[in-house]
Amino acid sequence: MNRPYSDERRTTASGRYDWLRRYGATASVLLMVTVVVGASTVGLTGIVTAQDNGGGDPGTFGVKQGETCYTVSPMGDGSDNVVSWYDYRTHGHGYSSRGTDDLQVQDTSQFFFYKGNGGLSLVFLHDKFTGNRTEGGGAITFVMKGLPVTGGWTVKDDGYGGADDRFTYNKSMATATWGWAGGRSDGGVYRANPSSWDRTVTITPKFNKEANSYPYPGWEGEGTMNQVQRWIVRSGDGKAHALNLYEDVQIFPGTCDEPKSGSDGDSDGSSASDDAGGVKTIASGPGFNVVLTTLALAVALIGILARRRL
Repeated sequence: MNRPYSDERRTTASGRYDWLRRYGATASVLLMVTVVVGASTVGLTGIVTAQDNGGGDPGTFGVKQGETCYTVSPMGDGSDNVVSWYDYRTHGHGYSSRGTDDLQVQDTSQFFFYKGNGGLSLVFLHDKFTGNRTEGGGAITFVMKGLPVTGGWTVKDDGYGGADDRFTYNKSMATATWGWAGGRSDGGVYRANPSSWDRTVTITPKFNKEANSYPYPGWEGEGTMNQVQRWIVRSGDGKAHALNLYEDVQIFPGTCDEPKSGSDGDSDGSSASDDAGGVKTIASGPGFNVVLTTLALAVALIGILARRRL
């Protein structure tokens, strides 16, 4: 025969029911807040990681030749248009860049990145404008693989009708051939969206006798008087690094120590994403730790309240 509950047992059962109802609701609210805050934090962490690893302005590039590598940054602060900054002038003004006079070096070929208000550009600059035709010219051919397919030659120095220079482009592969007379500079600008510079660009150099434009008909004197003697890469920090005239160069986003993921110069230009980086960050980033910490605090609070009640 079942014995009826005493008043004391009824009171105790009722109290425990009220406690469960009251603090159970509190625990539910805490858990819901934990899930919402944690999910939001994880989501934001994942978004930031995707932006850092998957695109945007690379900021720095590694320039590797053989066993030597230099980390360089773009010149410019994004306020000027690279076309105006380069300031290419034609007839009556030397068929040369006049905006880069302070960077030009006699008998020297150089390249560097320039950040303008229309994108990120790879700039090529050869020799120095002096106006004196007796001071030797030069001849260069660059074969380039991996250039952004969304970009193009914004400045062709020289690109006027009848010019001897040649700029060709097929998907991510381009060839540029320059020949210039003494006293002039030469070059060009390849511009693309900053996020498009996400893969390795390979430059195969052909200087002097190896160039397609050798010997250049506009030279005065023998070909030996019109030689490129140095090849350098410039950085936005003011440094210039010497390169070998006869060896390929690889340019990739990131630094020499930590290159960013991307396809190589032999690809068709399609971008390769860094999937692993995003997954790792979402699983182990600060947002995930916030979830665990808040959940542990909620469980501990419920345990303390339960012990006090009992």
